[in-house]
Amino acid sequence: MRNPISWAERQSAKSWYRWSVFATVVSGTFMVNVDSSIMNVALPVLEREFHVGPQLLQWVISVYLLVITGILPIVGNVSDRLNRKNIFISGVAIFTAGSVLCAFSLSIGQLILFRALQSIGGAIIMGNVMSIVAYIFPAGQRGRPLGLVGSVVAAGTIVGPSLGGMLIALFGWRSIFWVNVPIGLLSVIASIFVLVDICSDRQTRKFDVLGAFLFFIGIVSLMLFLSEGQTWGWGSYTSLSVFAMSAIALGLFIWQELRSPDPVIELSLFRSGTFSIGNIVGYLSYVMMMFPGFVLPLYMHHVLRISTAHIGLLLTPQAIGMIVFSPLGGYLADRFGTNWPTALGMLVGTVGLWMMARLDPSSSYFDIVAAMSVFGLGMGLFTSPNNVAVLESVPIEKSGLTGSLIATVRNFGRVSGVAVTVLFLQISGNNLQTVTGFSKASAYTFWGAVALGALGTVLTLTRVFPGHKKVVNQVSK
Repeated sequence: MRNPISWAERQSAKSWYRWSVFATVVSGTFMVNVDSSIMNVALPVLEREFHVGPQLLQWVISVYLLVITGILPIVGNVSDRLNRKNIFISGVAIFTAGSVLCAFSLSIGQLILFRALQSIGGAIIMGNVMSIVAYIFPAGQRGRPLGLVGSVVAAGTIVGPSLGGMLIALFGWRSIFWVNVPIGLLSVIASIFVLVDICSDRQTRKFDVLGAFLFFIGIVSLMLFLSEGQTWGWGSYTSLSVFAMSAIALGLFIWQELRSPDPVIELSLFRSGTFSIGNIVGYLSYVMMMFPGFVLPLYMHHVLRISTAHIGLLLTPQAIGMIVFSPLGGYLADRFGTNWPTALGMLVGTVGLWMMARLDPSSSYFDIVAAMSVFGLGMGLFTSPNNVAVLESVPIEKSGLTGSLIATVRNFGRVSGVAVTVLFLQISGNNLQTVTGFSKASAYTFWGAVALGALGTVLTLTRVFPGHKKVVNQVSK
């Protein structure tokens, strides 16, 4: 006898219901992205509260990013095996419980440990949002909601520091964790009643524990090398040891995945040119985003002598551009397909970086705002169509893994983007302590970013022209 059809299943074909599901799941991703940026403003307060230095304090932020990136593909694989509704609810519950524990922390060690727990919930949320949206919305209608997911991610990142500063000033640092609790509880309750069961029909095999372990060790070691290499010294024993650990673990991971009957990451997915190129250019886009985020604040301070308050305001046009134009990029993907919007977005973003490369000591506020706006516009147009292209290049039952990989690429691109930016500044050969030297080093660095953007544009254009399949298949091999 069949189980009775739930109310959610009866409503699943209706447009208003799809958007209700969308609102339910993005509340979780908004909370996670707010929390990823809200901690930055709390660091000085935590330093005084726990009497610790920056070397230990940085792990409050680093452990969150490392754990999320290290387990995202594992989360996606598990979600594709089980009921994605239940997995998502468990993620929100873990994140909320982690927030409560963080608020009760009595030492910096406890806070770091509970941030790690919180990040597990965050990874589960991030790894399922896109797959749930892709499941609820049919092909040809996914661009707009996925574009809005990009807007929510950007909005959460923007809101984090300002919200954190206000809460800390009014209620103390523990309030930045308590604020997650009502949102998390509402998200859990809404998910229970609104989300439909999403289960895979494929036969469940034994989970690849060894592959999951090797991936976690490999990717976390690589991120540590990229994020801490500048502090340790790129050629130091510590840096080389961590890099060697990463190389060995990732090499063994690939070997394990090729022989596993049910791997954590199905490497066969990369045989699809659309999937491979989509992930490559997605990675390049997040590396590119770190150039203005890292260089421009220093440039405005050292070269243009702009006050800190004004620097913060001048950096917002990029985020605003992404919030406004990500839904437009999704709409264009639904209307005209994903190829042209991704190519146009990457090209416009590259033009924005070119405008930054032309900044000099006489540049005005308008020059900075114009460059940041163009760059944000381009990245907004690019991101959601590219995500749609990647998600629709694989079977829907593998959308959990695919969404997790997209989020992994995003986090990994951000971390390695900082390292690449610092590397360009160093190899420019200029004295970074002088106005002229830093100005020339910044221009050199942005020209490097323009080169990456040009490469990304060429790769996206290979999907536009009639002969693209032959080219992308060669790349994926």
